[in-house]
Amino acid sequence: MNTGLISTRYAKALLDHAIASGEQQEVYRRMKTLATMFIEQPALRRALSGAVNTRKKKISLLRTASGGDLPPSLERMIGLIMENEREELIHYIALRYSELYRDRFNIQYGRLITAIPIDEKTEKRFIEHIRKIVGGRLEVEPVVDPGIIGGFILYLDDYRWDASVAGELSRIRNRFRILDAANET
Repeated sequence: MNTGLISTRYAKALLDHAIASGEQQEVYRRMKTLATMFIEQPALRRALSGAVNTRKKKISLLRTASGGDLPPSLERMIGLIMENEREELIHYIALRYSELYRDRFNIQYGRLITAIPIDEKTEKRFIEHIRKIVGGRLEVEPVVDPGIIGGFILYLDDYRWDASVAGELSRIRNRFRILDAANET
């Protein structure tokens, strides 16, 4: 089974239907929530994949994981996925929908990694500054990783800006290694 191809087909059909229904933003929000829930609650995948739960119970779990009452287009798609017994692909479909949505509406997606949580005001200022540099719409997910020591790392589409203390220490260490290797020869 080609998970990527099947997931893409479902996600594209959902996006097209959601756009036709004017529900694309709400479906996008719900699919992001659902994708996050699969990561935060690994038991969700097990609950959907097993034969222990009925189809009705699985649909109820998906509604809850998506944030409650669903837009009609998403409700129909979940019904279709369950009918075709593709529930093991729902996480992939949610991720692919988000990618297709961002592509369709020209939204650049990124992750901002900081050593400590930053306040909302600072985050908004930072994102606005990056938005001015790259142009267009921007969606940034904040991530906290104390391992970077300080500063930040910004992943934006295929680009990475590393302004972290750990990154700078690594670059300095590499320069010393190069100098040591040059001096040995």
